[in-house]
Amino acid sequence: MYVIHDAEESSVRSLTFQLSALLPSSLQAKPVRSSAFYQNIAALKNDDILVTIGRDSYSQICSTVNTGIVIATFIGQEEYLNIQKDCLIPSSGVFSGAPLDKRFALLNAVWFDRKPLAVLYSDTLFIDQQKMEKEAAEYGFELRFLKTDTDRLSVLKSVNFLLEESEVILSLVDTQLYQDGVAQDILKLLFHKQRIMIGSSFAFVRAGSLFAIHSDSRSKLTALVERIRAWEDSKLLIEADYPGTLRVTFNPYLIRSHGVVLPSASYLKDKYGLCADTQC
Repeated sequence: MYVIHDAEESSVRSLTFQLSALLPSSLQAKPVRSSAFYQNIAALKNDDILVTIGRDSYSQICSTVNTGIVIATFIGQEEYLNIQKDCLIPSSGVFSGAPLDKRFALLNAVWFDRKPLAVLYSDTLFIDQQKMEKEAAEYGFELRFLKTDTDRLSVLKSVNFLLEESEVILSLVDTQLYQDGVAQDILKLLFHKQRIMIGSSFAFVRAGSLFAIHSDSRSKLTALVERIRAWEDSKLLIEADYPGTLRVTFNPYLIRSHGVVLPSASYLKDKYGLCADTQC
């Protein structure tokens, strides 16, 4: 099994060590940078498992490899779906972020302004607007979609345009859009205009979004191991999905400044199946 990445070596080594601790000793996880992997691609076997870290690694594997299976991690659902439809080998994945229905349900409980929610995205995502609008409507929300180029100027212009009729931006996991500090620039703009973002990760909350429902590395690895074991034991490829354990993180400053009343930790668990940071 190969763990293919373009990330910082120390982070991937730590992740691979944690993954190996959850796997049977007969199965070794070998971290390899993408450039080195492609130099030895001819050595791949049909039963090899390719675990990719991030959107770029998954995209490269899907477009060049025709042997084995691939399981994508640290990738958004919309990023995965955009790549998966043309993937040359069977694939599954463990998504970052959280299902939209959970995000709408929690937002419905704490945010009572029914102005439309804005969804900003790049062309690297697969966006099913009709499905998303239907899900939003079940919780009393409307959506406004805008696809944008990913340079900083285009993104900030798009944000300003969306804020003419919306006070909340619902962020999706979008690696191409939120690179090179663009997320921080968006959040600064929202702060000055007294608008908010619903984040897609813990980092977004720390940088200035109202809240995010997300999973930690342990939860992602547990879901990954479930897929690896199913494939090893019975050649069953479990469909891509979110980890079973999700947590919610709130930004205390924005909670206070917007007068948001938070549900209790027990209510978050019982009603939404979410682990509050204070109870995780």
